Amino acid sequence: MTIPTYRSDFPQDCRTHPIDGLTLVFHRPSGATHFLDSPLPEMLALLAAAPMDAARLTAELCATLGLPEHDEARAVVEARLADLVAIGLVQPG
Repeated sequence: MTIPTYRSDFPQDCRTHPIDGLTLVFHRPSGATHFLDSPLPEMLALLAAAPMDAARLTAELCATLGLPEHDEARAVVEARLADLVAIGLVQPG
């Protein structure tokens, strides 16, 4: 079984603006606007730098945010990846 990798066109295809602790993201290709809370902007930035699978993204995100890496963190990252794919800000492959 192949482990899926994910990538993002963030920020080049997006316009962002911080608002009250959130990040407003206008995604030019879809014309959709999203309000994102941490850790979603950080996940997008990491995936824009290099495509990666959920395990590597979890490790990189935990290191970036200074959090311990454990199974619960991986579950959160996988759930948020599914959300980001669903709204078109992250692409599998």
